Amino acid sequence: MTDKDDALNGNFEIINADGKFPGLMVCDHAASAVPEAFGNLGLSMEDLNEHIGVDVGIAEVVRIISRKLDMPAVLARYSRLFIDCNRWIRDPRLILAESDGVVVPGNIDLQQHDLERRIDTCFWPYHRAVDNAVRALVDRHNHPFVIFMHSCTRQLGAEYRPWDVGTIWNESDALSSAMIQNLKRFGDLTIGDNQPYSGREGAFTLDFHTWGTGIPACGIEITNDALRSSDGIARWGERMTDAIDELGKTRDRIWHRHDELTSVRRPALAS
Repeated sequence: MTDKDDALNGNFEIINADGKFPGLMVCDHAASAVPEAFGNLGLSMEDLNEHIGVDVGIAEVVRIISRKLDMPAVLARYSRLFIDCNRWIRDPRLILAESDGVVVPGNIDLQQHDLERRIDTCFWPYHRAVDNAVRALVDRHNHPFVIFMHSCTRQLGAEYRPWDVGTIWNESDALSSAMIQNLKRFGDLTIGDNQPYSGREGAFTLDFHTWGTGIPACGIEITNDALRSSDGIARWGERMTDAIDELGKTRDRIWHRHDELTSVRRPALAS
């Protein structure tokens, strides 16, 4: 099956595939859709359209950035509750029977063949598309970078998150630190460094597609209370467009810093 066939089957969406900007956006939780045969997993659309089912507002922000910067992006088309494309296939959180206090009936007592079906028809086609997009980016540009776009809820259970936006990184903070500096220019944001999640504890898609490649990468988490209106989405679209545009202008320096940080951990070759 080709990537085109997969896209037509609804597993993922590629926008601005031939964009001229030297970066790529990846959006694991862009949509709340569930294949019709699975009956919304027994949930209401209200639940699926909340943070447990989708990263609220982030797909719209990605589209604004892509249009303004001529930047390619890959977006997953199925809900994270159908299968979470940001988890490894052996991770028990890959398919949740309960999320933030909400029971997911369609995921209870999932049989192995049902799990494998979701992995084969949704998870791997999406990650093949991301891999192909990263390869195309490297072929087209010197010193490109990849940003993994997410939104999150301000309150998760008992945990309150004070950050308006945070970066996620693991292998090196070269791209993350540059992004933070760019976001600080707006002056009115509480910005997290490896918050509200730490990439050091695992960020599957980021690590799977960029670790060891030499490509600077980081994740972005925008708190979704600012993405629940068209004005808020437009505001964050502008902010992120400006911040990412600046990354493009300084990417040679970012690459040099990334190489310095990752070289420290490389074993010396025997003489």
